[in-house]
Amino acid sequence: MNSDILLHSPLRTLCVMIFEFDTAHRRSTDQVQRRHTSRPVLHVFGAIGLALAIASCGSDAPAASVQATTTPPVATAAPSTEPTPLPLTEPTTVEPEPADTMTETTLAMPSEPPSIPCRRLTDFDDGQGWVIVNDGVMGGRSNGAVAFADAAMQFTGDVVTAGGGFTSVRLPLAGDELTGSESLVLRVRADERSYGLTLADSAQAGRRAISHGAGLATDGPTDADGWQTAELSYEELKPSVFGQSLDAPPFEPDLAIEIGIIISDGIDGPFALEVDWIDACRGQ
Repeated sequence: MNSDILLHSPLRTLCVMIFEFDTAHRRSTDQVQRRHTSRPVLHVFGAIGLALAIASCGSDAPAASVQATTTPPVATAAPSTEPTPLPLTEPTTVEPEPADTMTETTLAMPSEPPSIPCRRLTDFDDGQGWVIVNDGVMGGRSNGAVAFADAAMQFTGDVVTAGGGFTSVRLPLAGDELTGSESLVLRVRADERSYGLTLADSAQAGRRAISHGAGLATDGPTDADGWQTAELSYEELKPSVFGQSLDAPPFEPDLAIEIGIIISDGIDGPFALEVDWIDACRGQ
């Protein structure tokens, strides 16, 4: 055993002191006996020192110095009050389908405007707006009347050829009722007299409105109740002013301002015509 290590070891020094103390204690037994109050303390101290001496002195290696190691407190970050940013994601790119897998849609463009269905101009449920125009404006004595029953218009009267020789029933239009149409179709029940249709647009001759008129064929087949369908194409219309023909542009249905039914067949006497409905049609 290295004596230098034992000499400089604090624990070895303590062991020597304890042994010396224990020897002195044994020699002073009588003194210890007189000090009853100190005996327990000395015995305990001696026992502890002896145990330490035995444990330490029996070892040839120097005692390792014990150092108190203080672990510094781990700094704990304060909870953040800022919102946690959302993870960024890469934008999704949709790859186009290969050309050979894509469905090609071809829109068929009509070469001509599509035909529109017939539009009901009037079915005479109330008959509002229809007015009588007689030949009194020309000095005539014809007279007409209009009535409405069973959702039909009844145009009746008497024609006097001396003077004007006509009477009519007319309806002012708002301006778009005939837009896009090419003809008029009527369901009528007539006597054996001849009737005609008159139409007016915004065109004028001087300060007078131009009337476009043509005959209405009422000699077609009829049903069991005497009703028949009569049609008039706008191409048949002829312009005139107070019955006098003139050269004027054709009738413009988009600019229509009036529609009328007239009787001027040059025959004196009574007449009667019933109209169930009137349609403005295209492509008939």
